[in-house]
Amino acid sequence: MQYAALERMLINSIMEVQMKLGYENEVIRFYYPEKALLNILKAGDSNDEIKTALKEFKAYVKDRLGEIKITKSQERFCFLIPPEGARYVWEQEEKSGFLREFIEIIEKPGVQLKDIKNVFSKYSDGRYICQSCDGEECDYILYFEDAARDSYRYFIKFHDNHGTYHRFLSEDVKDMGL
Repeated sequence: MQYAALERMLINSIMEVQMKLGYENEVIRFYYPEKALLNILKAGDSNDEIKTALKEFKAYVKDRLGEIKITKSQERFCFLIPPEGARYVWEQEEKSGFLREFIEIIEKPGVQLKDIKNVFSKYSDGRYICQSCDGEECDYILYFEDAARDSYRYFIKFHDNHGTYHRFLSEDVKDMGL
């Protein structure tokens, strides 16, 4: 099982929320489609295998993220991170300079693609990929050539005077057919 990978994904998501909204000593919830969870865990897809993997994962992260709760509704899982998990991330995890700068630039009114590319370039010596995307929710997909830097795919959409984004793991992007 890939418990460390799932823990890293949760920690990255907590950091992202804290960078956007600031730190609060409160519960945080994240929702993941079942397919995305199976991709990251590398678990079998039977109910018993998933249940066992999630029980073991909860024990694996307990010392850092606290007593997380995991529930399933239809085809997605909810991870409820208790306040001590949010506090752990705030106090113990090194904040990503890239993600911080990326969030700051994407939230600026009038942001343009060149502004976003500049941030990617700064953190990759110019070694990143930018692809046009023809979707309703996406104009461009950007990501680092070296996934060790950051393994997410950033889906960027420009609106009248601002930009928005969504982050996905490369495996999830493949499942979406992109």
